[in-house]
Amino acid sequence: MIIRVFRACLKAGMRSAYERLCCEVSLPTIRAQQGCLATQIGTPRAGQPEDFVVVSLWSDVESLRAFAGEQWQQAIIVPGEADLLEQVRVEHYDETYRSLVQLWRAQAGVVKRREVTAMAAPLSDAQWQAVRRVLPAQQGRGRPRADDRRTLDGILYVLRNGCRWQDIPTAYGDPVTCWRRFVRWESDGTWEHIWRTLLAVMDPAARLAWALAFMDSKHVPTKQRRTLGKRLSAAVAP
Repeated sequence: MIIRVFRACLKAGMRSAYERLCCEVSLPTIRAQQGCLATQIGTPRAGQPEDFVVVSLWSDVESLRAFAGEQWQQAIIVPGEADLLEQVRVEHYDETYRSLVQLWRAQAGVVKRREVTAMAAPLSDAQWQAVRRVLPAQQGRGRPRADDRRTLDGILYVLRNGCRWQDIPTAYGDPVTCWRRFVRWESDGTWEHIWRTLLAVMDPAARLAWALAFMDSKHVPTKQRRTLGKRLSAAVAP
């Protein structure tokens, strides 16, 4: 068995926000992975409220690699997490807790750059091929609608950045078109199919990177935004 110890030094006053992020996003996803035997948030040590420890127990390195990818020895960071951190450290031990298998550490700036990279990429070709199958066909013989892939990338840009619709870069087309398409897809149930399809083709690390964008209701400016957090809890597990 492998014991994975994640240690974070938090910025002052950020423990409550960080613990919420772990309990609502990170830990449910980790616990759903095959090969994860247990997880536990450590009790804060006296006089060190900014220290935050999460311990997870894995059946073997293969299970951990299946979850975290080839860079399994590094931390998986949820968007928004880097802003709460000063630095992170990840340790891996065998089941005796005596032999150090791997050690990885990074300052917040390194973690932040990884987060920005993860959230900047548009849909991959494989993701688009999966999603296009669940999009509704155009109705009628009128003018062809704006390109679906570009429009969807524009919607995802808003979700992952939390910006206003009018701030969508011109590369994604007309902001009004993106907003209208999102509202329509949300109201007719298409968005739920898109969301579940995207999760199905993402690896666990990417799934975590996107989770917060869909959970945080301020990123989804529609009347139905309150339901997305509940849907995430069920949908984020593979």
